[in-house]
Amino acid sequence: MLFLSLAAVGKLDVTGPHGARRAGPPLVVHAEVQAAIDAGEPVVALESTIITHGMPYPDNLHTARAVEEAVREAGAVPATVALLDGVCHVGLATEELTRLAQLGRERVAKCSRRDLAAVMARRGHGATTVSATMLLAHLAGVPVFVTGGIGGVHRGGEASMDVSADLTELSRTPVCVVCAGVKSILDIPRTLEVLETNGVAVAALGASEFPAFFTRSSGCAAPLTVANPHEAAALVLDPRCGARTHDLPISPQISELRGRVQFCVFQTHARGRVSRCTHCILPSQPLLHSTPLCHARPYTHTHTHRGEIA
Repeated sequence: MLFLSLAAVGKLDVTGPHGARRAGPPLVVHAEVQAAIDAGEPVVALESTIITHGMPYPDNLHTARAVEEAVREAGAVPATVALLDGVCHVGLATEELTRLAQLGRERVAKCSRRDLAAVMARRGHGATTVSATMLLAHLAGVPVFVTGGIGGVHRGGEASMDVSADLTELSRTPVCVVCAGVKSILDIPRTLEVLETNGVAVAALGASEFPAFFTRSSGCAAPLTVANPHEAAALVLDPRCGARTHDLPISPQISELRGRVQFCVFQTHARGRVSRCTHCILPSQPLLHSTPLCHARPYTHTHTHRGEIA
């Protein structure tokens, strides 16, 4: 067996197009992104897994462009992070974004931090998850990263040890992650416990409750609350915080779907156990109209235990 950390990967001589520069490992920072960083202007990092693994072409390209445009409309420069031909990019040119979208999941690896070295070594293509995006954004000097939802502790994680690398990355890479909480299929209470243990500041924007990705409410109190973006910025930028990582969940605008989403999750989790699966796997279509396999109850710590789903 070979165990390799990213720090063990040597620097490669990479010269990028579009006036880009080299930085650290084979990392190309797009000229527009670098100019904004040098001028002290706002830059927002974006992940790329949603582009290659979240939806088919050309919907993925339209979505990626729309997200970048939304960042621009808010007054910042978007920096989509990905790997092309073994080179890490922070910020993609128009043709590079199109190429990534066309390659799709069959030819692009889904890259967490641990996968970066292998994809770079074989000169492959990679779409970055939360952990890899955080790392590369930090190396490029981008302090803010926006995504849909982060990974966390899977239901039954106390037995399977299935815990997302995103949580470890949040504890060691000083990037503010703005998101809609953790994905709703996960064990939210245990995820918050791990974040607390790892010393990650978690602050909900304009809400007292931690969101559940699709919905405003999860049944879990937010560890911290900031009333508005100004308070959020003050928390992130305060030098007394030691440039530690912050997770800033933003509550979605949907509140009435909480019960239905939880019901689908419980139902699917129960179905996975009936088929003796070791992980909760969501089907491609929601189970809103399927025959109930479990009784949906308010989400608590105990619902990840085997005896709580009948």
